[in-house]
Amino acid sequence: MYNDRSMSDAILIKSKAIPSNPRSKNYPAGTTVVRSGNSVGGAVITGSGGTNIDIIKVDDMRSLTDKNVLSSLRVLAEILSRIIAKDDEVTELSDSNVLSSLRVNKELDTISDRFKEAIESLKDLYLSKVKNDTASGLITFLQGLISEELIEANNGINIGEAIDSLISGSGTLLRPNGSIQADSVELRKSLTVLELIFNRLSAQESDTAFSESGVIESIELLGDGTYRLPLRKRHTTDFTAFDWNDIIYGSVNDLATGGGNYRTSWMRVVGVNTVDNYIEAVLYPDDEVPGGKNYPPEPLMIITRRGNTSDEDRQSYWYISSYEKCICMLDGVTKPILEENNYSILIGRMKNLSLFDNLPINYRQSYIYCRGLIRQDDIRIDVTGKPVYEFVNRGIWSLSVATSEEPYLFESKNPITGVNETSTVYQRGAKWQCLKSRTLLEPKWNSTDWAFLEGNGEFSIDFQSSKGFSFFYGLIDTVIEARFYHGTTDITEDVMSTSGTVITWNRDTGIAAEDNAWSPTFVDGKKNKIHLISSDMGSQWLNARSVTFKITAVIPLGEENYLRESEELQFNL
Repeated sequence: MYNDRSMSDAILIKSKAIPSNPRSKNYPAGTTVVRSGNSVGGAVITGSGGTNIDIIKVDDMRSLTDKNVLSSLRVLAEILSRIIAKDDEVTELSDSNVLSSLRVNKELDTISDRFKEAIESLKDLYLSKVKNDTASGLITFLQGLISEELIEANNGINIGEAIDSLISGSGTLLRPNGSIQADSVELRKSLTVLELIFNRLSAQESDTAFSESGVIESIELLGDGTYRLPLRKRHTTDFTAFDWNDIIYGSVNDLATGGGNYRTSWMRVVGVNTVDNYIEAVLYPDDEVPGGKNYPPEPLMIITRRGNTSDEDRQSYWYISSYEKCICMLDGVTKPILEENNYSILIGRMKNLSLFDNLPINYRQSYIYCRGLIRQDDIRIDVTGKPVYEFVNRGIWSLSVATSEEPYLFESKNPITGVNETSTVYQRGAKWQCLKSRTLLEPKWNSTDWAFLEGNGEFSIDFQSSKGFSFFYGLIDTVIEARFYHGTTDITEDVMSTSGTVITWNRDTGIAAEDNAWSPTFVDGKKNKIHLISSDMGSQWLNARSVTFKITAVIPLGEENYLRESEELQFNL
């Protein structure tokens, strides 16, 4: 037995297995010592009847059996011998070895690199659904394509069997230059464009009005017979421009149902609501509208202002009518049925108005009628389309005018007055027409830049004699000079200085042989001057008592035109 102190100083062992090789031979291998009771020395030794177990050390070459065990160092060595290191490139991988952690990391890095290489190679074959990507080939979506964001097609979009041609194309084409080709476009609201082009040609049917307008969305007939007409908004900030007492009208047809009738509604505006975009209007009686029959308004009818019963600033209206074949401007319109004084301008076919009754108007041709005319330029043409130029009298010809900023003109526009002008002038008692714009030549008989218009334009030849025209027989001795005249203007110097002028003299005494042999004696080499003496009168002058001298002048006028003039001079006894 032991006391408390002795118990506290003791080490209690509940059970202990004897090692394989106990120091004491009293305890065979496999013996177990178990504490018994509370006494310090109490123990029960149980023998197992087991065998001895050998420990195989690190360098022990014995085989492993069920009767030996590996030492801790040998276990560590065995484990290490089966670990393939990071840089081991010789040992093959098998089920009997393992990879070190560094080798595992290396293998994982290798796998990761190869995986990345595989992914990179797949990028050339497949598209990413999480990153921006580019396909170098054509992609076909069999089930369609839905995009939540903007679609950019830098080279255009083709829809259907797209053939690029405005005349014979097909499909729908959207091009990068902003053009669109399609067979038809249906717009439920409106179309806004800067320029609308169709082969530079646009065609309109019926009437086109230039005034306030609107489209009736619906009809509401109020109790007092007034119509409330909500108008379609063409854009978000649109509101009606109609005003009180406006005279409005609209027309519809029943062509869609197979008919061919038109119904026109004439109304006067009695209320305007710009906030809700509607007007209130009343119908005119049948006897106050054109045609004698008025119809109620209808949905989708286009209405426009024709005039106003009280506001003079809203009583003007103009329109183009393919039916009436004219452009018409109206003023002072205060009711649906027009008066003749409402017509201010008519371009095209004339109306059957009483003010045209006494005029030779062909109602199948077009004219221009206007109440007043202020014009600056007036260009007239003949039936062939050639401009008709106005003869403008520029007074007496002057070289200073010919060289000024307003020169003489031929079928040209005067830069100062703006008139399509052919100039006329007066010179040497005659009136001349300019034939060449900006000419500096003086108007005269042989000028190619001027044409004679008025005055004495006859060419004539007169004779002058140095000794007169009365002589005694046998005492003739004189110089005869031929002078040339255009009208009353002496043009002798011009004729004689004109290149190509030919002057011939002939004599007639009645004796042909002598006359053919006769030749004149020219004075100072001038062919219009000859010296006559008695012998020039012929041998039989005393008997014949008369001799005739004839001068003929052929004068070139340019462009193969010639003037031929002759005159005779007689000497009589």
